Amino acid sequence: MFGMDASATATSVLLVIVGAGVGLIPTYLMERRKERHALAVRWDAPLYDLCKECAASARQLVHLVRRLDRVADQNEQRSKVDGEHARLRSVVQQLRILGTVELQQAARQVEHHAWWVRAVHEGRPDELIDHYGGRAAEDRLRDAMRTLFVAARHQLGVKDADLVIPDDPIDPRRAAP
Repeated sequence: MFGMDASATATSVLLVIVGAGVGLIPTYLMERRKERHALAVRWDAPLYDLCKECAASARQLVHLVRRLDRVADQNEQRSKVDGEHARLRSVVQQLRILGTVELQQAARQVEHHAWWVRAVHEGRPDELIDHYGGRAAEDRLRDAMRTLFVAARHQLGVKDADLVIPDDPIDPRRAAP
């Protein structure tokens, strides 16, 4: 009779251990998933801010260089251009920390084409126009900006990340009624 009690006790203990193990595995996997999600989300806000700043800085740089020949104090305007260009380069470097390879490359292209927009507006020839099939520096920058937006939207998990409307010129077929 004692043997039956030991066998029943051993079976009960074994079932408790197996039950605990079966319960522990899903809990462990769920916790790991939560940690990974928390880590991914933790960087979304800083990444969004950097992407937003990169786009804004590139746009501001274009705005400033377009006005170079229309301002009274050209030295002050060049100083503003220098400051904005430095800001753009800084943001692009910061994007290398959080961005995917796709996003890093897009940001570098924005920086590259912004430099050529600046060069053209400062009176230098666009030495790469033939390399880019005759496309003007501002058109190349516009394309690079779209690529940046798409890459950022992909990394941030935005639905339909590839659907970024053209920036300029406005396509009348896509305009709202």
